[in-house]
Amino acid sequence: MMTLRTRLGLLLTLVLAFHTPLAGAQSSIPLEDKPLQIEGRLPTAAYITRTQNPVPEDLSEVEMLRDRLGLIDIIEPKGFTSINRLARPSDEEPSENPALFLQISRNDSTICLGLDVLEDTVLLSTLDEPRSVWSIRRAAFERLGITVTPSEMNRQSDGFAPTNAAMEMVLPTPHTESSVVFDPQMIRSRFKMQYPRLTRVLGQETFRVRLPMKYDPGTPAGVLVWISPTPDGRIPDIFGPVCDQLGLIAIGVDNNGNQREITDRLQNHLDSIETLAQHASIDRQRIYLTGMSGGGRCSGILLLAFPDLFAGAVPIVGLDTYHNAPTGDPGKYWPKRLSRPAGPLRKQLEQRRIRSITGTADFNEPEMVLRTQLLQDDGVNAQIDVIEGMAHTMPNAEQFTKALAWVDDPRSRAIEDATNQAQLIMTETNTQDATIPAVRRRLIEVMRLVPDSDLAWEAAKRLGIKRDA
Repeated sequence: MMTLRTRLGLLLTLVLAFHTPLAGAQSSIPLEDKPLQIEGRLPTAAYITRTQNPVPEDLSEVEMLRDRLGLIDIIEPKGFTSINRLARPSDEEPSENPALFLQISRNDSTICLGLDVLEDTVLLSTLDEPRSVWSIRRAAFERLGITVTPSEMNRQSDGFAPTNAAMEMVLPTPHTESSVVFDPQMIRSRFKMQYPRLTRVLGQETFRVRLPMKYDPGTPAGVLVWISPTPDGRIPDIFGPVCDQLGLIAIGVDNNGNQREITDRLQNHLDSIETLAQHASIDRQRIYLTGMSGGGRCSGILLLAFPDLFAGAVPIVGLDTYHNAPTGDPGKYWPKRLSRPAGPLRKQLEQRRIRSITGTADFNEPEMVLRTQLLQDDGVNAQIDVIEGMAHTMPNAEQFTKALAWVDDPRSRAIEDATNQAQLIMTETNTQDATIPAVRRRLIEVMRLVPDSDLAWEAAKRLGIKRDA
């Protein structure tokens, strides 16, 4: 028989079961007077924008339209409750004409809030009188992955002008830090080895760029990252023909040769790519690495550690991998520079290409040949060109072009296939009403297939979004 205490415990359990809200049930969340609510419920979408114009939800993930839509950031649904929890009623005066806005929507309802980024605080405010104002500590706001800062309020890519001839330049400051930072946590997760502490000062670095012939700012360009072994970060002339042929922007860094600590050196190249992206539309799936000697070793390290960021590499007279490669002498080996990637990174690496270049007179040739074989044994698509008589020097333009064209071939084919598919969609929908949901979805697909292309902007125009708006 159950005792009285047992019966009371069972009754309490039943009462709690019937009165405990289900996890994720939005209607049960007591919002009270909180900023992110529509008719007492959490929104289903939230965007930080430069304008009050509503952002169509089906266009919010189309990267090429972000500037046209005034879209700065998308807040993930898991952040809605956190913002409401962190927000406190405030007596501070919000801007009469905010530079930024937070748009929230649910079903067919949209509410636009003003957003002011102060030194230590973020203010959210209603736009209608009487205005309600909430404050959130900026550090807490940014911990949610929302990276709006005062300097970004009016920041947009300025864009390079089209070129008929190749053009070299230095990227202006301020530079932009990569989202990948070589802090101790990142080094542990990607390398699992000891690396020196990051000490570079971003604004003091010099990023050099070479635009290809017939550069078209309306077409996303691939990127060739040059890792120099010397302080001279200028782009070698031998890269010119293949960069012009494939439409690649080449980028290098001054004072970033073998004399720099590897942590600063690798970080500078990641930062240079992100800074370039503020001035040019780049194809993130077509970023390649190359370097000579110690720079070639760095190109191998970056590709193997970040196959999610880089599509391939052409290391020249220098290659590092995640193997302790035996030299042939008992007990001796060429040491590894990182740990073997695993999980999703491993699968991504198997989709990448690496083609090294060395010579029969290069002292690194035995090591590079062995490391290439070890990568092949692991299922990595690796090749090596051993050039007769070549020493520890750069190859000629023809030899480099052959290697990089092979590395780029999968992406070139994918672009061609996507272009053909996009053209077919545009032809099939040419006479159809773009307001029909099925037609609208197909036009959005064109923008995803070939972003920033003439076909993509033709699709956008049919949806009412002008290229030069």
